[in-house]
Amino acid sequence: MQSAFLFACRGFIIQFAGVVVVWLCIVPRANAQELLLPADREEIADQERLSSWTLDKFPAQPFMKEIYWDRRSQELPAFFRDSLVQYVARTYYMNRDNFDGTKSQAWAAGGWLAFRSGLIGDVFGVHAAFYGSEKLFGPADQDGTKLLAPGQNNIYVLGQIYGRIQLGDQEIRGGRQLVDTPLINPFDVRMVPNTFEAVTLVSLPDKDRVYDYALGYIWNIKQRDSNDFISMSDALAGTDGQNVGTPFGMIRLRPMPGLVLTAMDYNVQNLINSGFGQAEYDFKQPKGMPNFILGGNVIGQTSVGDNLLTGTPFQTYQASAKGQMLYAGWTFFVVGSATGSESKIFSAYGAKPNYTDMQQVSFDNAAEKAVGGSAAYDFAAFGLPGLSTGAWYTQGWGAINPATNLAIPDRRELDVWLQYRPTEGPLKGFRFKTQYSDLWQQGNVRSMQSEFRFIVDYTVLFRPAPTTLN
Repeated sequence: MQSAFLFACRGFIIQFAGVVVVWLCIVPRANAQELLLPADREEIADQERLSSWTLDKFPAQPFMKEIYWDRRSQELPAFFRDSLVQYVARTYYMNRDNFDGTKSQAWAAGGWLAFRSGLIGDVFGVHAAFYGSEKLFGPADQDGTKLLAPGQNNIYVLGQIYGRIQLGDQEIRGGRQLVDTPLINPFDVRMVPNTFEAVTLVSLPDKDRVYDYALGYIWNIKQRDSNDFISMSDALAGTDGQNVGTPFGMIRLRPMPGLVLTAMDYNVQNLINSGFGQAEYDFKQPKGMPNFILGGNVIGQTSVGDNLLTGTPFQTYQASAKGQMLYAGWTFFVVGSATGSESKIFSAYGAKPNYTDMQQVSFDNAAEKAVGGSAAYDFAAFGLPGLSTGAWYTQGWGAINPATNLAIPDRRELDVWLQYRPTEGPLKGFRFKTQYSDLWQQGNVRSMQSEFRFIVDYTVLFRPAPTTLN
């Protein structure tokens, strides 16, 4: 889920807002049926390979309105001639009835505008992205949607500005940027994503290579509902006086067709070390036959140094697995997870990669177990390509408060969604999505927490024409 090219501007704030996305991925993009997976961390904009280490390897983008310019002209320097510019329009409404009896509600418009230059001397380039989220509606006493900054305030921030040195199929970046790994990522499920101040080395997308990687050091994070960058330690533990960042590393291997192996780790001094491992196998059956995908992963976390995160040493994990079947427009899957008893899973830097990560919760309290299942359908067979719908239900039980060892009430969640996202025709680049979720848990003012989301976005990419069009 590597994204390196997002940018936003206020855009047109009438019924349709302005937002832009360009992702630089270090993982293969999902196929059409996999996009029917439940709407968790990819509910807004699926990652696209919008940057590659050569424009000859730069594919067409099925979910974006592409406008080409002729790069054959030598009058402009490569810095401009080979650049990418993207604009995305987004508007987002969210309404949640919280367990504690309060309500969180807002309607925002905005997005981002990005520029990724060509290279000077085939080596050096720049990248910039400006993000915005403006309040259209948001009562002061109904904060908490994360569509806006705390207090229902607008978001306007230069979220990305970095220099890049391209060396073959890899790139060194320094400055404000996107980082996209299983444990540290943009978490683009509201109006704007997380961005980071960092120095990184990443591989650039290439379908012919059997590995991808990312590594570096991150000082600060701008979280998705904020205008400000804060230290990685403050984002995890609050104001702890440490003001430290984190080194991280990730590698993804494709040693044989269908098999993908992923591993990563990061460490925040005196707070936590987090590791992740995953294996997925796609059986890649012939068209017209049922296809199966199996996967398993584990998040491992341990306190380090002075144990400042909880005050006492801890070691925990969350293991999860999935079985997925795709056939005749349908996508079915079953999932399960189990979490260690010493602590919940801490996650301040992005979406969680466990398979039970749903619209509202991730079922990762201490000692919590969960099982769930999902079904989704693509209506292309009925002459409605791009229209899909689905539902996902998960039940969690056995959670405890690790400080007191007392039981936490069981919980369960049901998510349903409808999406229209054509890949061709006059509406290519348009996306409409609506999601509804109910979360049940006893022991609260409300026994059910309901959440509704409504999202519309439109993406335009200005890019050099592919070689085949020149």
